[in-house]
Amino acid sequence: MEVTPYTPTDYSLARTDNNVHRLPPIRSGDLVSRSDEAPAYTIHNTRYALPAPNIIRGTSDLQSGEIDSWPANASGSSGAFRTLALTNQGRLVPIGTNLRGKLDTTPKPKFLAIIEDYLYSELKALGVEESTANESRLQVFREVFSTIIDDFKTYKPLLSAIKNEYEIMLTHLSDKVKELEPLRQQLVLLSEQCDKKLMQYRNEEREEISLLKEEKRRLQQNIRQLTNQNQNLETNIQRLQEEVSNQYQLYRKELDARKLLINDANDLRNQQEKRADEKEGLDEQGIKKEDPIMMRIALKQARKDLNLALAKITHMEANYNDVVPRRDFVALEAKSNECLERIKELQTINDNQSQAIEQLRTQNENLKEDIQRLQREKDELNIKNENIHDEMTPRPSWHLAGEVIDGGAERWQNVSTNKTSQEKLVILLNEFTGGGNDDDGSGNQSQNSTVPDQLSPRGEGEQIPFHLRSSRPVKNRRLTRRDVVVLIQEIWTERRISDKQDGRTKSLSEFIYEFFRNRYGNHNTAVEMGYNLDHACKRFKYNDNCQLFYHILSGEADEDIYHYTKNLIEHLAERILKESETYPNGSVPSEKFHHMLTKYLPNKSSNDISELVAAAEKEQPNEEQISVAKLFSVDDEDNYGEFIRVLKRQLNDDKQSYIHDVVEKTENSNSVNAKDLEQTLRSLNPHIQPNELAHIIQWTFEAKDGSQKPSMSVNDILQRLQNGVFYRQHALSS
Repeated sequence: MEVTPYTPTDYSLARTDNNVHRLPPIRSGDLVSRSDEAPAYTIHNTRYALPAPNIIRGTSDLQSGEIDSWPANASGSSGAFRTLALTNQGRLVPIGTNLRGKLDTTPKPKFLAIIEDYLYSELKALGVEESTANESRLQVFREVFSTIIDDFKTYKPLLSAIKNEYEIMLTHLSDKVKELEPLRQQLVLLSEQCDKKLMQYRNEEREEISLLKEEKRRLQQNIRQLTNQNQNLETNIQRLQEEVSNQYQLYRKELDARKLLINDANDLRNQQEKRADEKEGLDEQGIKKEDPIMMRIALKQARKDLNLALAKITHMEANYNDVVPRRDFVALEAKSNECLERIKELQTINDNQSQAIEQLRTQNENLKEDIQRLQREKDELNIKNENIHDEMTPRPSWHLAGEVIDGGAERWQNVSTNKTSQEKLVILLNEFTGGGNDDDGSGNQSQNSTVPDQLSPRGEGEQIPFHLRSSRPVKNRRLTRRDVVVLIQEIWTERRISDKQDGRTKSLSEFIYEFFRNRYGNHNTAVEMGYNLDHACKRFKYNDNCQLFYHILSGEADEDIYHYTKNLIEHLAERILKESETYPNGSVPSEKFHHMLTKYLPNKSSNDISELVAAAEKEQPNEEQISVAKLFSVDDEDNYGEFIRVLKRQLNDDKQSYIHDVVEKTENSNSVNAKDLEQTLRSLNPHIQPNELAHIIQWTFEAKDGSQKPSMSVNDILQRLQNGVFYRQHALSS
């Protein structure tokens, strides 16, 4: 908001004869001269113009220079208490107590009415009618006050000075607020920093407290163990004391029983003597001669003896009730001494363990300091290492070559071990061009690394494969690995088309000869390409496609291995692609893809399905959903992605497990015939199809000339099963 500064002008009051201060008379010329100087103010880039002074000034002021004393000049109301009220038209009018609540209709000066009208209209236009702290409202009152100061020239110096002091104080307070605003922000920032440091200190203390608590729990556990041992010893001592007490009771009882027996024996002896004496006192008829006096004396003596015996028994019970036999006391004392010695030993062990704990705690602190020091040294060495790497020439990442050559990282590790950078580069160039690759896949070059210009013929006998029947040397075309793989893929494609149209009526060797004969148009070129294909498959035997093709071509493996795997992949792709058509762009979520695999591969375990889903996600790491079409895409070299490679590996694992079960069933047999193998397979897989079982039996016992062998050794059986279509979990769900 821009405010036009006001410059006060010195004015003097006109003094009359009656010493009454009056405003100087307002001349019409002054009104005309200042009519073009209308005041204005700006709020938020909006200019607001005040009315001209000649419009605001009342008519009464044109006639007299005195300040009107309204509302005190109203007749009959100068001494009464008056208040102001706001009318419906937005005017302030006085209300006197003598009017009994009625509005005072005494007219106010025109200048005051104009000022009030302008003030209320401006406040209403700016929307600041309520009496609240607002910059726009203050500016309106400031301009109105400036207009009043300009009009009352007599009081203009004083009012201007008052206004100027207020403006200075407001400016000073505003500057103070602006100065304190950065301090408030800095205070908030310092408060946040203090909170962060406090949380950091609390986290550090929390870790240390957790370690101390763990140490405390361990020590308390040791204390509890020692306490339990002490309690066990005390329990043993108490048990031994009870046993001694029981032994003493048994001893006392035995002693008493012995005494009773002695007394009984004495009584019996006395009775026997008495009976002998009585027999002597019998009469002729055998009747005892009784002497009353003797009987009385005997009774008295018996009672006396009884009293003495009872007194003696009472005396023995009173004096020897808690007495322990000496031998038992000595034995108990020896045991007690042993227990005390054991307690002392345990106490010594406890003290030693406490000292060891303290030593371990000290060593732990020292190790922590060493670890921190080593960590700092490690960071410094890493920084130096990075600086050295930045300054030195960067070395090639040779391990990445294992991802692009045939045989993978394992073969690259074998062929590149102990090789210089130049030798590694030569190996890579040979891989890409197909030259100089006569190795066994383990990095060992053959003795004759020179590729011959001509290939030796094998002859034209019946035992020679059809595509290799030639008696003349054949030119070596030096086919590259890519040429061989692409050529094999074309042969397989034509072979599958021919099988669908005419059935499999020819061997693979005959089909290859016809394939080259139809392509090149003459016998010599067809045989030449057959020799070059055979030679290249041997050279690139580390390639899976070349190796499988060569084994099938040489009769070592069943041709249905390729067709079975290819059909399984195509049928699975057909069903999953058909179901994924309902999703945008054929991309399905991982959960839905998991459900599809479970649905169409019911014989797979949950771990196998999860592994397949993980392989699909790994093959498409940057995709939120799985693109099904990309998973089953194949290049011109018949290479698939990670998903299909995992699927093939699971098929091979299933075959190895199946063969292992066959080994366990036939390991005790020297030879196996067709019937034994059939029974073994039926016991291992009761749901095997008859045509599948017949194919396995025929392939296993088939000789090179096409005849069937009556029996074979177990090792030969396993080798044939290894190279045949021999899977247990392979059927797709219908």
